[in-house]
Amino acid sequence: MRKRKVLPTGIPEETITTVFRKELDRHSNPLIDEIKKFLKQPLLEEITEASAEVFPDQYSDGNTSIGVYLKSGTIQHHSFAGFINDLPYIDIDNYMEDDINIPDMVVDLVKSWFSECWFKAGGWDFPVAIEISEHEGAGNGDTIKLTKSS
Repeated sequence: MRKRKVLPTGIPEETITTVFRKELDRHSNPLIDEIKKFLKQPLLEEITEASAEVFPDQYSDGNTSIGVYLKSGTIQHHSFAGFINDLPYIDIDNYMEDDINIPDMVVDLVKSWFSECWFKAGGWDFPVAIEISEHEGAGNGDTIKLTKSS
C-alpha cells in the first residue's frame, strides 16, 4: 500500500476537487471490473428493489464506502470499492470554517465516479431500477439513475 497523501490547509476548493477526482480515477479500472463481476451474478426473481448509497468519510480517515442493496424478503448488501480507503487526508475542520464541507464534496465525487464506472461496466441494463444517493443527508442530495428502468 502506498503512503497516503496529505493535502495542506488553505488550498482552493477546485484544487481539492481535482486531487480527489484524480485519486478516484486511479481506481476506475478495478471498480469497473468489480461491477462487471457483480452484474454477471444471477439475480433472484424475488428482487424487487435496489439502491446504492455512498457513506461519507466524516473525519477524513479513509472510510468512504459504497454499498448496493438488493431487496426481496431480506436485504442483500454488496460493498464496492473497498480499495478507495487511501484517499488523501485533509484537515476538514479548517475548511468547515470557510463553509467548505469536505465530506459532502467527497460523497458527491464518489457518486459521480461510481455512476460513470457503473455505466462503463454495462450497468445501464441492470434489470431492476437502481439509483445512487448519499447516506443520511451527506452530499448535495442529488440521486443519479444507474439503470434505464429507474
